[in-house]
Amino acid sequence: MIQPDDISRKALAIYREYLRSWVEGDPGYFPRRVPAKMDPGPDVVAAIDNVRRLREGSKDVLGYGYSVEWKELQSRRHGKNLFPSKVFIATELDLLRLVGKESEFRRFTEAVARLRSEFPVLQSWVRSHLAAVTDAAADLDGLLEVVRYFRDHPRPNRFTRELPLTVDSKFIERYERVLSQWLDLVLPPHEVRADENHFGRRFGLRYHEPDIFVRFLDRAVQAELGFPCDALAVPLHTLGAWDIRGINAVIVENRVNLMTLPMCTRAIAIGGLGNGVSLLRYVQWLQHARVWYWGDLDREGLEILSRVRAIYAATSSIFMDRETLERYRHLTGPGSGRRTAARPAHLTPTEADALDVCDRQGLRLEQERIPQAAVLDKFAREFEPKTGVYAVRSCSLTDTAPSRAPATDASAERAAR
Repeated sequence: MIQPDDISRKALAIYREYLRSWVEGDPGYFPRRVPAKMDPGPDVVAAIDNVRRLREGSKDVLGYGYSVEWKELQSRRHGKNLFPSKVFIATELDLLRLVGKESEFRRFTEAVARLRSEFPVLQSWVRSHLAAVTDAAADLDGLLEVVRYFRDHPRPNRFTRELPLTVDSKFIERYERVLSQWLDLVLPPHEVRADENHFGRRFGLRYHEPDIFVRFLDRAVQAELGFPCDALAVPLHTLGAWDIRGINAVIVENRVNLMTLPMCTRAIAIGGLGNGVSLLRYVQWLQHARVWYWGDLDREGLEILSRVRAIYAATSSIFMDRETLERYRHLTGPGSGRRTAARPAHLTPTEADALDVCDRQGLRLEQERIPQAAVLDKFAREFEPKTGVYAVRSCSLTDTAPSRAPATDASAERAAR
C-alpha cells in the first residue's frame, strides 16, 4: 500500500508536470490522481499500520496535501474495514504545500508573467525551459536589464565590465547560456553571428582574445607591415585587420617546426591553434592567400586539416598523406586509439587513405619527427626560397592594429636588420 513518503515523491513529478500545464493555461488540471498501489497485503498488522499512517498524512488530518477516497470492504483476512481506493491532490495549494514549493512557484509565475509582458517572443522559450525559468527567477531583474541593453545597443564592441549595467561581468558570465538563448530570439538575425557559440563573438562584445603566433618568412612582408620583429603574437582580430595580399600562409602546429621553417618569398607562418583553428575564419586576408596546413599525421591532425579546409577550401597540406606515412612509418608512434565511423568531410583521397591506416593501426606521425632536410626540400619545391641568414627575434603586440603606411627603403632596411 502506498505511503506518505511515496506520495510526496510522486507529487514532485506532478509539480513539474503542473508547471507546464500552468504555462499552457490549462484550467482543468485539478483534482489530480496520484498513481498508487492500494492492496493492503496479507499481513493484517502491517495493513492496519499502513492505513493509519496514510490517514495521518492526509489532508483530512493535516489540512493540506493529498486526499484519500475510502471504500468499505469485507474480506476474510481483514474483516469489514475502510480501505483506500484512490489518492488524489485536490487543488494547486494542496500540491504546493505538499512539495514545499509555494515560494518557488510564486517566483516562477511572476517571472513568466514579466517575460511574457516585456518580451513576448520568449514565450516559446518559456514553454521549453521550465526548469531554467525557475533557476533564473531570482535574478530576473538583472537578466532583463542585460537583454534590454543589447536590444537597444546591439553588438556594442565593449568588454562586459564596460557595459553601463547594475550587474557585473561575473553575472553575465554565469548566465551566458540563458542570455544567449534569449538574445537569439530578441535580436534581429543580422545582429547575431549565428555560426559562433562563443558569447562575446556571437553578440559583438570585446573579450580577451587568443594571441596568434606569427613568423614572417620574408623580410619584405615584415617591412611592408611595419614590424620591427619577425616573430610576434597578435590578438586574433588585430591579425584579421591586416591589409595584405599575395601571401603564402603556412599554418604549423608545432612551435619549433614553425621557428625553423626556411625563408620563402611572400610567406608568413602562423602558429597552429589545434582545435581552435576555426578562429582563423576571422582572418579575412587568408581568403586571398595560398594556405597550407601542417600538423601531426593522425586522426586529430587530419580532423583539424579538414576544419581549415572547410573555411579555406583551397588549403593544401604538408606531410599529411599516405605517401608520407609509408615513407616515415619507422618514425611513427601510437595514436590516441580513438576510432570513429565519421570521416572528416574535407580530405583528399590520399589524406583519407592515411587516416584509414592511422585508425586501423593506431598510428601517429608527429610533425617534429619529419627530418629537417625533408622540410627544407619540400619548401624549396613548393615555394620560392629566400637566401641569407635570418635571425629570429620575437615580440608581442597590444590589441592595436599595425601601421599600414608604405615602408621607405630606409625603414625596410631597419626592419630587415
